Amino acid sequence: MRDDALEAARVRVAHEDPESVFARLPLLAGERDYDTFRAHGACFAYAIATWCFLLGSYAADFLGAVEGTVCLIAGNVIGTFLCTMPLSLGCQRYGLEQMDFCKTAFGQRGSHVLILFYLINMLGWSGLLLVMFGNGIFNLAAEFGLEPGQWLVGTGVALGIWISYLIATRGVHRLGVVAGWVTPSLALLVLYMVYRLVSVHGWDNIAAAAPLDPTPDPAINYAIVLELGIANGFSWWGGIGFLARNTRTQRNSVYPEILQLGLMSGLVSSVALFAALTIGSDDPTEWMIPLGGLFMGTVALICIGMANITAVSLSIFASGLALRHVPFLRMRPWWQVIVVTIIPCCFFIFWAQELYDLGASFLAYNGTMYAPIAGIVFVDFFLLRRQRVCLRSIFDNDPKGDYWYWKGFNLLGLGGIVLGQFVYFFLFDPIDLETHWLFTYVPASLGAFIVPALMYWVGMRLQGVKVEPDAADTRLRLPNI
Repeated sequence: MRDDALEAARVRVAHEDPESVFARLPLLAGERDYDTFRAHGACFAYAIATWCFLLGSYAADFLGAVEGTVCLIAGNVIGTFLCTMPLSLGCQRYGLEQMDFCKTAFGQRGSHVLILFYLINMLGWSGLLLVMFGNGIFNLAAEFGLEPGQWLVGTGVALGIWISYLIATRGVHRLGVVAGWVTPSLALLVLYMVYRLVSVHGWDNIAAAAPLDPTPDPAINYAIVLELGIANGFSWWGGIGFLARNTRTQRNSVYPEILQLGLMSGLVSSVALFAALTIGSDDPTEWMIPLGGLFMGTVALICIGMANITAVSLSIFASGLALRHVPFLRMRPWWQVIVVTIIPCCFFIFWAQELYDLGASFLAYNGTMYAPIAGIVFVDFFLLRRQRVCLRSIFDNDPKGDYWYWKGFNLLGLGGIVLGQFVYFFLFDPIDLETHWLFTYVPASLGAFIVPALMYWVGMRLQGVKVEPDAADTRLRLPNI
């Protein structure tokens, strides 16, 4: 990127230039919409959407209430912390979109390889949430004496897509406003669920409830639930950079993500674990009304639906920013980029239940892919670059640039992703639940994080690649705040 272009980017007035808000140029401080309240609100709304209820329901197959709670909270916090730190600090400090930030580790063109996995993650979760939104409409209609067909679930998915489109095309500010309304409703809903579970079933019965479908080996049951929590923490990788980029301080980029996406996500997953153990269903839209009664159950379903739409809107917005890397979409109007983003979600309209049943396997996929990426980015940002990034080189496709490597690809970084897949499946096959004996000591996601990270660190050092900043070149390495 030329010096005059960078200088022009620095003098933009907040929200006047869509190239920053709806595209990839670094965000200035005045263009960032998340203060402390909105940062916590957005992360909270994102954290306790239906995927947390799904995670807790999956955990009920293997562990009881107390053991499952410990594993879910520990796993979520570990995974979230490891993938949050470099993205939260780096994307916030420099105002960078996530795919651009990853160029330092994977190369100018190599970072584009991540877009495919990124979109699969974001749109996969969006599809699952949209199906849950449709299931909520279906179950609500059934409770009111109607006899809906499965077409109603698909109709609900289509409605959710339309609402998410309307929100995502109106920018981060509108997302923050919606999250600000959803957050207190969700907080009250979670507290009410805990109250109803304890008052109706009693804590002693909840704590004594047996797992629904455990394996014969107790150690494997613990390891699987811990792995589910860690993989869920790593699955936030796709949205962390987008959230951090829009925060006004580094404190607001780090604490909300760890506390909400990590700790709160684990706590809410535990509430779903309790409900699944006592009611015996892994679909939260099926146990909301039995748990809260017709009136409160209806209110709960509405709140969950609002949370799902908020999370889907955030996912679609972040996916649209990623698609700006595709040449023919780079200069297209924002609404057209969003339309392209939501097209894959339309498959969930026609095959809602079939795709929803793949939810547990999809969660494991996030651990196999995002754990090695998170490990490589962690080492690259903290150990190799000492938290300094050259903005000029981020937007410079010159083969002499700092992040060009070999024809635009850093083969060490990309090879680390492949290595992480082998490490993960060597330790744990999430489809057949087959495990290596090491899995009880090293969760598969942590193995897939550590091994590629070590390989990348050693390889970059041995190659002698220049990674530390030149002390004399500070003007374009300063944070964009």
